[in-house]
Amino acid sequence: MKMFHVGSLGPGMLLMMVAALGCTGGETEGRVDVYPVSGKVTMGGGPLVNATVAFAPREGQPTAVGRTDVNGEYQLSTYGGNDGAAAGSYSVVVTKPLGGGGTASAEDAHGTDPTANYDAGGGHGAAGGEGTAGAVPERYSNSDQTPLSAEVSADDENRFDFEIEL
Repeated sequence: MKMFHVGSLGPGMLLMMVAALGCTGGETEGRVDVYPVSGKVTMGGGPLVNATVAFAPREGQPTAVGRTDVNGEYQLSTYGGNDGAAAGSYSVVVTKPLGGGGTASAEDAHGTDPTANYDAGGGHGAAGGEGTAGAVPERYSNSDQTPLSAEVSADDENRFDFEIEL
């Protein structure tokens, strides 16, 4: 089973993954159809601000990533511009580095492959599930452990709200 372990990437790599989504140069060949996906992430009864939300595919579709705003709201991007996610089943990982991290733009990481850290061989060198400390409990940063999931459909609204339990 493929594993997507965001915690071992570190905040800088997460920002590059998010920023790289818009760096495709307009090429559309080989892309799958994507559908708008949005939602809200809360923790401790309030919005989780400036967190990364990643939909890690269970069925081979591309990874989709977004960042929460001041209200905890997010929109996903696969190829850029909050375009959404491909239809299919996903494990949902949510991370937020201590200190909140910064904001990213597509220009910050032009040329970076946002799926380069998705490793079918068991992760990113994090043999024991080690990761960077974050504001969100560790179990939410590993696609094999996260209790969060989503099913993106071509026919539905695709709004997914998540409560992070401490």
